[in-house]
Amino acid sequence: MNFRKIAFFLFSLICISEASHAQVPSCSAASKFYSKDSIVVTTFGASTVHGIGSTFQAPLQADFEHCYTGKVVDITNNGIPGETTTQGLARFPGAIAGRTGFMLILMGVNDAFDLANKKARISTTEKNMRYYVQESLKNNLIPIIGTLQFINDKNNDFNKTVNLYIKQINALYKKIAADNHLYVADINKALGRDFTLFNPDGLHPNPEGNNLIAFVWFDAINKAIEDKLLLIGLNQNYPNPVKDNTKIGFSLSQAGRVQIKLYNMNGAIVKDVYDDYQSSGYHELTTSMADLVPGIYIYMMQVGGQRISKKMIVTR
Repeated sequence: MNFRKIAFFLFSLICISEASHAQVPSCSAASKFYSKDSIVVTTFGASTVHGIGSTFQAPLQADFEHCYTGKVVDITNNGIPGETTTQGLARFPGAIAGRTGFMLILMGVNDAFDLANKKARISTTEKNMRYYVQESLKNNLIPIIGTLQFINDKNNDFNKTVNLYIKQINALYKKIAADNHLYVADINKALGRDFTLFNPDGLHPNPEGNNLIAFVWFDAINKAIEDKLLLIGLNQNYPNPVKDNTKIGFSLSQAGRVQIKLYNMNGAIVKDVYDDYQSSGYHELTTSMADLVPGIYIYMMQVGGQRISKKMIVTR
């Protein structure tokens, strides 16, 4: 094998490695302190949810299985191509019956087409989305609204009009989310106007686009988990061993007073690391250990009646 072939071979390996790495999600603290034994996700919408040639549910399943090891991941696909938010109303109760966990709602592009054709009113779309949200909440689901992706409007004035309505609907969806303190998966922002992420029809995401959509949903669900569904937990400090500054992460299932103290191996307190009230969710602090002599220490978190401890090594 000559030098040129060797160089090409090594370059190919790097590219493959980078491409593979790009498909692996970054696992948040939510995956360590998640309080349930399963991830249950219901997806509801039209053709983007159904998938044309590929789906976002498959990579979303893989993302959760990668980070939430040992958890059962249950994702349903309730997408019907061509439906408007009005047409979806009749089947929504069946889609959520008996379901728990997260409700991902991605629907409205067909409404935008009807609006562009003067066959609908945007107030109807608003009414329908508010219904989906309220019914989800009544059934103890955590709804997450997905923004609608733009369609390819290059040299197409009608599609430009459709995109103007998509922009209006997305603003409306964000307002509905804010009104109900919900999470938004901003798919429109992630895809932007990069139509290489779409099938040739310019309407539906291709496999690369669906991988990206899966990451957007994954991040939104992780945010909801961090805010609502974490156990009380304490992370290992990083770096460890530590020479100067180190990070300590912790999670709370509800708001409360958090005290973190550092002890030497004789059980004496050598440092008050943290003492304050915090909201539920995951938190992280940075603290200096530069004033300590090298050795092994124990840091302990107390919240309510619980105490959790980890070992820390200080070196120089």
